[in-house]
Amino acid sequence: MKIRFPSPAMIVAIVALVCATTGSAVAGALITGAQIKNGTITGLDVRKETLTSAHVKNGSLRPVDFKGGKLPAGPQGPMGAQGAKGDQGPQGAQGVPGLAALQIVGVESPSSSSSSRNVTVTCPAGKQLVGGGAEVIGASGDVALDESYPNTQTTWIARAYEVNATADNWSLAAYAICAQVAS
Repeated sequence: MKIRFPSPAMIVAIVALVCATTGSAVAGALITGAQIKNGTITGLDVRKETLTSAHVKNGSLRPVDFKGGKLPAGPQGPMGAQGAKGDQGPQGAQGVPGLAALQIVGVESPSSSSSSRNVTVTCPAGKQLVGGGAEVIGASGDVALDESYPNTQTTWIARAYEVNATADNWSLAAYAICAQVAS
């Protein structure tokens, strides 16, 4: 029996196959960072999510190394001491006018059986009219309040008359709501 040896071409092919299948594993075990020239490895040469904080030198990252050029926020620090009191702000705008010393003043006409009444009520000195009203007193539905209105800044006027003649005695009262008005 004659032993056949592989041809030289076959031997070269087998060696090439062994080198091709084990080359990267052998290179990974034999090549260290000391044998790699600085600046030759890029982000494309590193697999995603294989670098951790243990691989990064403390203090070596800059804002440009982070997305958007912003460093992530750290935890909030303790509250600082209160600062000095600031200067007083500018004077505010004038407020709306106000009312003070509100008072209701009333006047009632004499009670009689005449067919109409007129009453004028005036605010005391130093006060202005801010409202008013009137009422018919003692009539049994036969008298109508005809007018009730402010006449000036200090007086209120009221008028009433009999719609149907009545023998009832009735009167007319007018009220002025008065106050000191701040401007």
